[in-house]
Amino acid sequence: MPAQLPDRILIDGEFRHLYSNPLEQYWSTLRRKRPAFYSHHDCTRGYIATWEIKNNQLFLIAIDGRYERRSILFGNKPMPFSLDTLVPGGGSVKAIWFSGKIRVPDGKMMLYEHKGYGSRFEKEIIITIDKGNLKKIVTMDCIKRALILDLYVVI
Repeated sequence: MPAQLPDRILIDGEFRHLYSNPLEQYWSTLRRKRPAFYSHHDCTRGYIATWEIKNNQLFLIAIDGRYERRSILFGNKPMPFSLDTLVPGGGSVKAIWFSGKIRVPDGKMMLYEHKGYGSRFEKEIIITIDKGNLKKIVTMDCIKRALILDLYVVI
């Protein structure tokens, strides 16, 4: 599997790459059927989700993908998949289904890995989320070989 197109995340007004896929937990946690996304060699999951950290919470703000809509009457048809497809009539959606760590690369790439999200960077921001709520932010400084606690939130 080649390097993958990452999701995006808006942090402090700046869009950055997100080397994690929090939307994948949506289908398993909420017991929903995952759509039949059209995958590509550089995006095997078949979509790019856009996220935002706002008020110490993780929000899904957009999805860009294509999936195969199956119909007994009309046959299979390729359709765009967006946030409105997932949650009709909604705006942004708090990621209450997601708990775990998300990884945001920062700085220059130090090691290219031609597989998934294996590349390494000067720094990596690790954000811990619990049911959509931000718990802590730690920066891994790979040059200094140090961990820096940027934020710890008690809710």
